[in-house]
Amino acid sequence: MKIALIEPKPPFNAYFFLKKLPLLGPLFLGTMLKNAGHEVKVFKENILPVYNENNDELHPFIREADVIGFTTITHTAKRAYQVADAIKRKFPDKKIIFGGSHPTFMSEEALQHADQVVIGEGEYVALDVFEGRNNEPLVRGPRVDINDVPPIDLKLLQGYHFKNDKINMKYAPIMASRGCPYDCEFCSVTRMFGKKYKVKDPDLVMEEVMMRHREGFRHAFFYDDNFAAIPGKTKVLLEKMIQANLGWRWSSQFRIEVWKDKEMLDLLKRAGCVTLFVGVESINQESLEDFNKHETVEDVKRGIKELLDYGFKVHSMFILGADSDTEETIEETIRFSKSSGSSTAQFSILFPIPGTRLYDNMRKANRIFINDWDYFDGSHSVILPKNITPLELQKKFIHGYKYFYNNTILRWLMSRVGFFLWKLTSRKYMKFLRYFTRKLKKEGVVEEGVLTLKGLKTDSLPKTLSEALSRK
Repeated sequence: MKIALIEPKPPFNAYFFLKKLPLLGPLFLGTMLKNAGHEVKVFKENILPVYNENNDELHPFIREADVIGFTTITHTAKRAYQVADAIKRKFPDKKIIFGGSHPTFMSEEALQHADQVVIGEGEYVALDVFEGRNNEPLVRGPRVDINDVPPIDLKLLQGYHFKNDKINMKYAPIMASRGCPYDCEFCSVTRMFGKKYKVKDPDLVMEEVMMRHREGFRHAFFYDDNFAAIPGKTKVLLEKMIQANLGWRWSSQFRIEVWKDKEMLDLLKRAGCVTLFVGVESINQESLEDFNKHETVEDVKRGIKELLDYGFKVHSMFILGADSDTEETIEETIRFSKSSGSSTAQFSILFPIPGTRLYDNMRKANRIFINDWDYFDGSHSVILPKNITPLELQKKFIHGYKYFYNNTILRWLMSRVGFFLWKLTSRKYMKFLRYFTRKLKKEGVVEEGVLTLKGLKTDSLPKTLSEALSRK
């Protein structure tokens, strides 16, 4: 059987530095299906699009495939639906399956564009669903023991250049754990994968590390949401990496309190960890409490300094627009991004991902003023803030990047080019945001501390921004 697995492209790639790194879901499932004897190809549309809407043409393998699977997150959902609808229009008998975080929490919506939707983790149900033994419209995947998940086969990826069996990808994609024991207000990881943090057996992780090293990789990115969440198990893996003496460099995501464990820092350094991606979020303590971060501003400030002093690079990630944020606290956070000495910084506007408490609360309070999934990417304001207008919040987001990346000509140029491209793809959005902010100031009323429009109903908002503009 021929099977195509698709990671849809976003309308704008806000995290361009990760452009070549694929989602792991399609590769996990693709490897399992290939091992079961199927012909599988995995498409990351940032690299190789499968559908050209301008001439209504599908990639040849999509036309040949018996089953097509989509793994989608929220801001790629509309693209996934567009491609799926085009396939069904041209080939009504082809089976289409949806999975991923967005279909998990918006399953009825996704089912309008698919024959089946897999809810939750898909590894234990993939063979039955793709091979037709389970034809239920909604299939709930049980919790997965990640020791059962095989090392991914990167040769399934289409559109990448291969030379001597080495893929043109700088960072080997590896996963040593799944989930997160914390439950931040804005994050869907806990609801997606359960409250139990699952750590892969270190020997199995090392098998994959050695495989990637043999393939020619000298750099890696561990996809773990919180690499050092269970320090004892993490240290066992780090010791094995040190013993292997591969001489490669890698990065992953960490919580800031990792700085308190000096043994961990020493092992990370010796094992080749170069950059720690840290969710700082804010240096407004009330905002950290809004996010349910379980950390203090002092932890953040000292933690970044300690990590830098230890010789690591720190990629600090900030979220702007918490209920406790004001223009002043946001500006303070932006200025801290540079004064902290962080090697690089990433700014996001708070946005409600389906499957999070934030989404549930914002929807219930009718504070979502854009329902178009294209703009749920962290670079667009889509919910009504409490102490700042949506337009001012948007301006602060842009200001954050321009302020941080102005210390060298190259960084200055990259930030300006990045936002030039962002503006090109966000013209409709900015037109609507200016209109909506004017209307808020003119007709808005304060309800429970939020400047809102009387009669604004989240559920009745149009699903596309074009409709919203036409309704003005």
